[in-house]
Amino acid sequence: MGAISKDGLEIAKRAREIVREKIKDVLGEKIKNFSKEELLIIERVVHATADPEYAKLLVFKNNPIYHGVKAIKEGKPIITDVNMVKAGIRYDKTYCFIDDERAYELAKQGITRAVASMRLAKEVIDGGIVVIGNAPTALLELINLINSGIKPKLVIAVPVGFVKASEAKEMIRNTDVPSISTIGPKGGSSVAVAIANGIIALSKNERV
Repeated sequence: MGAISKDGLEIAKRAREIVREKIKDVLGEKIKNFSKEELLIIERVVHATADPEYAKLLVFKNNPIYHGVKAIKEGKPIITDVNMVKAGIRYDKTYCFIDDERAYELAKQGITRAVASMRLAKEVIDGGIVVIGNAPTALLELINLINSGIKPKLVIAVPVGFVKASEAKEMIRNTDVPSISTIGPKGGSSVAVAIANGIIALSKNERV
């Protein structure tokens, strides 16, 4: 996951061993319910957050890793809710519209810039990957777009917060769009980036 020196590689190796043990402790027998690829994504998230609870909070719906890997291999775009998430994703075709001048103009209508950014991204969202780590309103707007016929290949839905975040994630799980989400209020940029980069690594047959 980025280490190149001997000491760095040793630390990374030991960290992964600890992460795997903690995931086993959290999941117990339920670990058998996850595919190898899903466990690799869980490992990345637990490693990024130092929070083993994510092992029981992550939900994989409608074969999302397969669809995400396929989308990356096909060169489909990734759209994020905020620039912090965009900055962490290692993929050239990653876009965020929240600082677009048009988003500021749309927000004057009484909507959040996160909502405005999803509306501006409508055309690239269709067939692409959407990664939401901070703004529940962006996810709610995305669901509106999905209900209107826009179909992303994958939604990584991990907005953090106590207002609307849990509800929005439950709503995306109730659609037929492939998704990776968290149960409850936990999430955030580090979680979103860890999942997205894990999908990208799998698409390139790199170490996840």
